[in-house]
Amino acid sequence: MATPVDATAPILIEDRAGLEAHLDRYLTGVGTPQAGARRVDLEHWLQTGPDASEAQFQLAQRLGLPLVRLDRIEASDEAIQTFASATVRNLRAVPLLLARGAVAVALENPGDAETLAKLEFISKQRVVPVIATPGGIHATLGQLYDQVQDRAIARQLGLDPNARADDLDAREGERLAEEKPVVKLVAEMISEAVRRRASDIHIRPGEHFADLLYRIDDELVPVRRFLRALLPAIASRVKVLARMNVAEHRKPQDGRATFRLDDGKAVDMRISMMPAIHGESVVIRLLDTAESLRRLDQIGLSDIDTQRLTDVMNRSHGIFLVTGPTGCGKSTTLYAMLLELRKQRINILTIEDPVEYHIDDIQQMQVNRSADFTFANAMRNFLRHDPDVIMVGEIRDRETAGIAIESALTGHLVLSTLHTNTASTAVTRLLDLGVEPFLLRASLLAVMAQRLVRRICTHCKEPAAPEAHIREVMGAEPGEVFYRGGGCAHCEGLGVRGRVAVYELLVVTPTIVHEIIPGAAADRIHELALQQGMTPLTKAALKLARDGIISLEEAYRVRTE
Repeated sequence: MATPVDATAPILIEDRAGLEAHLDRYLTGVGTPQAGARRVDLEHWLQTGPDASEAQFQLAQRLGLPLVRLDRIEASDEAIQTFASATVRNLRAVPLLLARGAVAVALENPGDAETLAKLEFISKQRVVPVIATPGGIHATLGQLYDQVQDRAIARQLGLDPNARADDLDAREGERLAEEKPVVKLVAEMISEAVRRRASDIHIRPGEHFADLLYRIDDELVPVRRFLRALLPAIASRVKVLARMNVAEHRKPQDGRATFRLDDGKAVDMRISMMPAIHGESVVIRLLDTAESLRRLDQIGLSDIDTQRLTDVMNRSHGIFLVTGPTGCGKSTTLYAMLLELRKQRINILTIEDPVEYHIDDIQQMQVNRSADFTFANAMRNFLRHDPDVIMVGEIRDRETAGIAIESALTGHLVLSTLHTNTASTAVTRLLDLGVEPFLLRASLLAVMAQRLVRRICTHCKEPAAPEAHIREVMGAEPGEVFYRGGGCAHCEGLGVRGRVAVYELLVVTPTIVHEIIPGAAADRIHELALQQGMTPLTKAALKLARDGIISLEEAYRVRTE
């Protein structure tokens, strides 16, 4: 005998009849669930798809709204035509049924009043919300809007929409790259990515489709699917922008381009193409100076650490390092220091791979391995150009480390990055690279280890209940209150919006200098730094969580202890 379902459990709608019945009940307040609409428990809902969540079930229960299976409901043509494709993609909304002056719309979070207000303003109809999974919404939007648009574009280009397009020769690739529909498609893709604060654009080829994703606040967000037949045309357009070889499909290619938005703002792009089994994979790094270039007072330093870093920048010689994994904001910190140092009447030279942001009054060089212009070779020649400050993009080998230390000892302030997880392990890493301990003792000024953590969206911030294990590891008390983002239109449903640096700053004091010896112990150096006032990265992240700026789970993710 089946277990009865709680009468307060949400209704699950699985066909058109159930949706029509919900519309009647919502507008009139009368009626009962029809065929295709029945109450379900949490276990059954979680079995409807891989991205069905308990949070959605609880939201439906709290708001008294039904859950829907979008894969089993065919949207009406009238409902589809109610909204433009750009609107439903931005708001993550699927119109399903238009009747009696109202439109039933599937949303991830119908509790977001602003999204509902925007939909009602655009449609002039009363919006009747239902709840669907993010994956269901993404797939349905692609089927209802993206594929229709893509098929029309393919026919305009003279391509078979159902065919798997092969690699194009140079002439055909150049022709398609200049066709108006392709130019418009790629331009809209880039403009939308900038508007949504994306740092990267990913185009992933599949057997039948190519997925478009934006990296927003360090998370890959699915945007839409292109027909597979359009991928070579899109890839050719990107190659033309980056001045790549349009006819080359078998080798990786890298390039750079500048894209000008409608408002006149220019965005620099670093572009990488890689051959994959279903076509060329494309990644575009967006370098928006206004969004990413920060001043020193904008990177989240405490007052005392700002003073410590200012003291470092006022030194005439020595080396300062920023450490951490790829994508942790090391370059952002160094650029902030360069902007501050630029105010002085000094000569600043940089060698980078590649140059990410162009800064006036600073001489910037880019690594060119084919011409044997490496970090080490550049720095040998730097000293002939009378620099006061040298910025080296990365110390990755013994030769570069040795020249950087030598430059720091001969009257230059050197700034660079290193791939280590903590500040204290930077010392042992340099010793492992072959730097003599007595040279390191005489040159190293300070090391900053940092990460980028995601801020909780202020529009959907809500109390959270972190797991007991996470509380225990982070040293949080059982009764402490923490927060998370529930997901809304302001944050792409991610619950986070924007990032902030969390860091530990190790200043090399006379006490620490005595520990820089052959076989130096990073743990001992770390312990001494704590005794002299360094706030460890894990503790700094926990403070941000206690202040409600980030979630405790985010602090747990970047912990180093």
